[in-house]
Amino acid sequence: MPERWELHEMMQKAARGLGKVDELGPRGTTLVSQEEIEAMAGTLALFGLVPIPPGAPVPEIIHGTFEEPQT
Repeated sequence: MPERWELHEMMQKAARGLGKVDELGPRGTTLVSQEEIEAMAGTLALFGLVPIPPGAPVPEIIHGTFEEPQT
């Protein structure tokens, strides 16, 4: 089982990935690591974005509310 990240570590990885895309545009998307993508997805989920599986219809509500993770 993979080791879980602490919240600050996940946010830092997500921010690094976002920084690549923000700074370099489409070229930056090719430089984002798998860990950074996972951290960005986790951060989006943490902020309430509801995942839509491939081929599934779009639900009426695709965002929830921010929930601080319990430790």
